Amino acid sequence: MEHPETGQSYNYSIDNHDIIVAVSENWRSFAEENCGIPACLPEKIIGSSLWGHIADWETRQLYELILKRVQNTKHQATFPFRCDSPAKRRFLTLTIIPTPRGLVDFKSKIVKTESREPVELLNSEIEKTDELLRICSMCKKVAISKTEWVEVEIAVQQLGLFQKKVMPQFTHGVCPPCFAAAMVELDALDNI
Repeated sequence: MEHPETGQSYNYSIDNHDIIVAVSENWRSFAEENCGIPACLPEKIIGSSLWGHIADWETRQLYELILKRVQNTKHQATFPFRCDSPAKRRFLTLTIIPTPRGLVDFKSKIVKTESREPVELLNSEIEKTDELLRICSMCKKVAISKTEWVEVEIAVQQLGLFQKKVMPQFTHGVCPPCFAAAMVELDALDNI
């Protein structure tokens, strides 16, 4: 059965200084449902730098590459990514579009949503330790070793996290398959 969110788009635009200048009308409801913190609300997002919302250097570097290539080629690029909540897996596409006005539009569209048993590790409201787990910014898989990335439910089991009273926090990165897929998309821009 298709989830009611499927097909929904959540969008924002940045200016030539990488400042977020607009968000879609449905941004607030999505932010409140998924993030729950004031920093995600439109009044905090609009007027802020895009880079202030990307904490890890790997994801930032990837976004800088993508943005530069889109701006230089004047062609849009589309990438798959996930935006999961504790009880849902959300599969989206992110299309980055240069506009004639010099803005860049970021359009996130939900392709598919899957319900799952809630995963406490993904709950932003629970207490977290200083321990860090790497999660891919694009596919939401968790690094359980230097070379192995798995779904969060598998990571919880394999790392024995269900036995802990307090969960570790996430630090973001980009897994090798997602980075490689992004590079293929970027290379294709050069051949248009």
